[in-house]
Amino acid sequence: MKQFHGRLNDLDSHIQPSLTNYELAAGETGRNFVNGIRNALQSLPPEAAQKLAVLIGDESSEFNEETVWKIKGASAPGAFSPEGRLKTLDIMGVRRALIFSDPGIQGVAFSPGEIGLATMRHWNEFVVRFGSHDPDRLRVAALVNTHDVDIATAEVERVLAAGGRAFVFASSVPPGQLSPAHQKMDRIWGMLSEARATALLHIGGEHGFMASDAWARGVDHLEFQPHDFTSETEQINTYTFSAFHYAPQHFISTLVLGGVFERFPELRFGAIEVGAGWLAPMAERLDHVANLYARRLAPVLSMKPSDYIRRNVRVTPFRFEPVATYIDRYGFEECYCFSSDFPHPEGGVEPLKEFSRNIERLGQGAAERLFVKNAEWVLPALS
Repeated sequence: MKQFHGRLNDLDSHIQPSLTNYELAAGETGRNFVNGIRNALQSLPPEAAQKLAVLIGDESSEFNEETVWKIKGASAPGAFSPEGRLKTLDIMGVRRALIFSDPGIQGVAFSPGEIGLATMRHWNEFVVRFGSHDPDRLRVAALVNTHDVDIATAEVERVLAAGGRAFVFASSVPPGQLSPAHQKMDRIWGMLSEARATALLHIGGEHGFMASDAWARGVDHLEFQPHDFTSETEQINTYTFSAFHYAPQHFISTLVLGGVFERFPELRFGAIEVGAGWLAPMAERLDHVANLYARRLAPVLSMKPSDYIRRNVRVTPFRFEPVATYIDRYGFEECYCFSSDFPHPEGGVEPLKEFSRNIERLGQGAAERLFVKNAEWVLPALS
């Protein structure tokens, strides 16, 4: 790993507010979160309350290998301040990082109605300021509420003008009740492509994709509720972990078959923190569909669906996924990218070692693609 230090690209990290600065990041939504967390602290058993308090404490000012990798939540060094984040990236050896909101802020920003739009705009203004400290290294991700395509288009245009170069969409929301491949969305895809900006899906954007949430109901080991959010594992229940990739898979399938990557060959697209084992089987399936509907798709697609995916899409395996096995089985070695999930506990305390173990048998070339090269498509240098 030493040869990659200072060159790493990290496609998943987060700004994690504490109780003292949630409102700064999310406005009214932040105030509501603070009130909810304070109520939870009062009602939880003492041991659980103490663990939660650590996750929402103030940002540490101690920067070293131990603190950067092992302190989690809002207490981690660089969890909230851009100056601290740059110090953290230096210690980690990360050249550029995609930086997302916490799941709560994203969830509200994607919701319909005025609170969703207000949260989206407040967060986007906050992260543009955050990223302005070093726009090339701190690649902050704006949130795009697509319940109204005209509003979404105006917001993308506004954030691009302010310097934003990464945008998260909800994989569960048909934009304005239309396909994401509809011509009305072409204005957004075109703006992002022209600006060399990146369109993203992230875990948490899939809520509402299923027509019913009853599939695990009544089965204790499927619908269990996680009780220790400081743990590296079991952050979501069994059923959800098995199914949350369906919405991103569906969204990307629609873009590919709908001809979006044909019309916008430079559109950079990432699916983040939703695993990676589904990507190649999806590509294989779409190739079958394209063969079956060859005459209908001939005017729309000039390549196989799998070729668009290899060219345009990047995904982040979890630290425990057998990436080398995926590559042996299917190829798509150009699509898999490293992510730390900093400073969330489920990212683990040794993600570099875990990713390295999962790719090492394919050699240094494969490791360099995973840790450095592949992510350059969605994290292009800013001129």
